[in-house]
Amino acid sequence: GNENFGGADAYSYVNPLEAINHIPSLAIYQIVGGMAWVEYQRVQRIKEQGKDRISGDIGLAYPGGWNPFNINYSPEEYAEKQLQEIKHCRLAMLGAFGLFFQALNSGEDIVSQLSPAFAAPEYAAKAGYFLPQGI
Repeated sequence: GNENFGGADAYSYVNPLEAINHIPSLAIYQIVGGMAWVEYQRVQRIKEQGKDRISGDIGLAYPGGWNPFNINYSPEEYAEKQLQEIKHCRLAMLGAFGLFFQALNSGEDIVSQLSPAFAAPEYAAKAGYFLPQGI
């Protein structure tokens, strides 16, 4: 463990099912509190907008919203970006659930599940890097 962080080593338990049992209780309270605050803000925004609520609007980059990068989308472009974000988030959630349930089923941690996807195939090692001269 790491003494600077209460003895908890963040990388000792790579299997999510095993790691859940080793999370410090204060960290769980921080996570739940943060999620509750975000959810409260979302409910307040829904109450403020009433019947004119724009689905998926979290107040970023839309006229009158927080816009640190000065993104100026037309309403049509903004609607398209919102749709893209929702689609990508849904795919990411499916992927996260898939990794979690695969770990539950196989007992193999997520890093071990993903590492074969990033391994170079055998023929790449034989061809060399960028096919050196002479090939």
